[in-house]
Amino acid sequence: MNKTYMSTILLFLVFIGFLWWGLSMLFSPQKDGETVIYSLLILGCAGYALVSILMLPRKKQR
Repeated sequence: MNKTYMSTILLFLVFIGFLWWGLSMLFSPQKDGETVIYSLLILGCAGYALVSILMLPRKKQR
């Protein structure tokens, strides 16, 4: 598999993983202030990964 495709797939998996982890922590029944802040930081990392995916160069289509 091409390195470009592999890195894109891994970045997408990082985005999905952080999004799932952050949302599951944010909506957990037992949460305190520290858990909310930590989940928001994780969601920020997911957002950064999403922006990185959107900023990847695209192939030109003819």
